[in-house]
Amino acid sequence: MGLIENQKHFFEKYKIDEQDFEKYCLDWSKYIEIYNEYISEIPNLETVATFISEILRKNPEIHTVKSRIKYPDHLIEKIIRKTIKGKKTDSAYEINVSNYKTEITDLIGIRALHLYKYQAADIDKTIRQNWNLHEKATIYHRLGDMTNEQHIEEEKFQFLVHDAGYRSWHYVIKSQMTKVNYLAEIQVRTIFEEGWSEIDHQLRYPYDLDNEILNEQLLILNRLSGGADELVNSILHTKMTIYQQNEEKEYRDERIQELLDEISSLSEEGKLTESDQKSLEEKVKQLEVKKIKVNYSNLFNNRSVEYHFKRRIFPSDFS
Repeated sequence: MGLIENQKHFFEKYKIDEQDFEKYCLDWSKYIEIYNEYISEIPNLETVATFISEILRKNPEIHTVKSRIKYPDHLIEKIIRKTIKGKKTDSAYEINVSNYKTEITDLIGIRALHLYKYQAADIDKTIRQNWNLHEKATIYHRLGDMTNEQHIEEEKFQFLVHDAGYRSWHYVIKSQMTKVNYLAEIQVRTIFEEGWSEIDHQLRYPYDLDNEILNEQLLILNRLSGGADELVNSILHTKMTIYQQNEEKEYRDERIQELLDEISSLSEEGKLTESDQKSLEEKVKQLEVKKIKVNYSNLFNNRSVEYHFKRRIFPSDFS
């Protein structure tokens, strides 16, 4: 069983306040019972996690799907902390072997990572089409982050500003492969948001949350990751504009050639005077040298990228 066998060592490692534990009359034997039951449940949780992950992987907007089952020691630590916090406002609050699977909603953790911010809306549709939500989905964001590009239906979410700048869309879903109903947490975010989150979690969470130096440095890193997402959007829009410009040029060149062919045909049939032919050919030449003007006001149009990705066929080198 490892560390769970030694209450004192467990408390030391996970920095649990023994006085609080005793103050609220918590029973260590109940946590050992939960631990043992959870160990037996892990194979089932892994099967459910794989099932959810495979469904998500079918969505082409998702770049990477990662899954994990909560580590048993971390489960017990979280239960103890949540119980102590709950008893401060409700003395009857309890997490036991019968209810821990619903009280702790992230026994199964799934991350769906995407490249571009606008893709979150499509992933949201996939999640809602395949599973019922256990609770209202949450969008964690920094002030100023939300844009029309993400096409957010506000009534479907609760919005929370995270002090550390954490950005992610969170869902707690119900998944039922058998008669047993399992809860799983799905986190949806960009690859840059994932990079910052992993670093923050490893270096700061959960025991250095009040370290001002770490907080300041990680906040700067958070701003850089947010800036990277915005730069990716800018690059994507630029790519789209270049593609549209080339497409318009190809279309124009085809029309010009058609005009030249028609002028030549009419001339051969004697339906054009020499002066008319020269006049028309001169106008065609003017079209050939005229540059296609790009409407840069639409370069950062929030709808244009998604609109074109969904409705147009791109050259193979674009993917």
